[in-house]
Amino acid sequence: MALNGFAAYRGRLKPRIDAELKLRLGEWFPGLPEVHRQALHEILAEGKRIRALLTCLVAEALGARLEQALPAALAVEMIQAASLVHDDFVDGDTVRRGRPAAWTKLSPRRAVLLADLVFATAIETMARAGRREGETLAHAIATMAQGALQEALGAGERPRPGRDAYRRVIHLKTGSLFAAAASLGALAAGADERTLEAAAQFGACTGALYQIADDLADDPKAAPALRGCMEEETAALVEQARCALTEFPDNECTRMLAEMPRELARIAS
Repeated sequence: MALNGFAAYRGRLKPRIDAELKLRLGEWFPGLPEVHRQALHEILAEGKRIRALLTCLVAEALGARLEQALPAALAVEMIQAASLVHDDFVDGDTVRRGRPAAWTKLSPRRAVLLADLVFATAIETMARAGRREGETLAHAIATMAQGALQEALGAGERPRPGRDAYRRVIHLKTGSLFAAAASLGALAAGADERTLEAAAQFGACTGALYQIADDLADDPKAAPALRGCMEEETAALVEQARCALTEFPDNECTRMLAEMPRELARIAS
C-alpha cells in the first residue's frame, strides 16, 4: 500500500501507537494507585512519537511486520517519557505539553520514583523479547544518564563554534535513544550485524539533527556564527544518515527513512 512519504506514514501510525500505549498501561503497571495511574497516562500522552515511528519504519524497511516492532516502539516511548519527568524536575520546569509537570502534581519524590518504574518496566519488557533487545535499551538509558550528568556539570552549555562539548551531549542525551530505537527496529526484523550497525548510525545522526533543529528553534536570536556552525553540523548529519541507509534494501520504507532527517528538522522548527 502506498504510504506517500514520511509525513503520511506518521499521520497514519501515530494514532495506532497512542492507542497501543494506552492499552498496555494496565498490563504493564498493575496495581498502581489511581492517582499514579492517571499521572502515568498524562506522562505518556501527546508525545510526537518520533522514536517509536523510527523503530517501526526501520523494521518495515527491513522486512518485518509492524506488529513485530510495536513492543519495542512502545518501550522506547516509555523511556522518552520517563526521561522528560526527570528533566523537568532537574531543570525546574513546571509545564510539559501545556500541562503541569508531573513533579508539581505528585511531588518531586513520587514523580521521580514513578519515572524510575517506567524505566525499569521498559527494560523488563525488552529483556523478555531477547537479550540483545534488553541490552540495547539498557545501554541507551545509561548513555542518556551520562549525557544528563555532563550537561548538569556544565559540559552541555551552548557552544562557541568549534567546541565539541555540545555535540557530545546531544549524542548522549538524544542521539543514543534514537540509535536504540532504530536498532530495536532492525532487531525486530532479524537483521545481520552490518545492518544493525547501519541502523544505529542512522538513528544517532537523525537524533542529533533533531536536537540541533530543536535548539535552533528555541533560540532564534542565536549569534550568526553559532547558527552557521550548527547548520553546517546539520548538513553533515544528513549526509551521514544518507550513507547509513545504503545498507538498507531499496524500498518505499527506506525512501521514507531518507526523508526523515529533514522532516524532523521541519517538525522541530
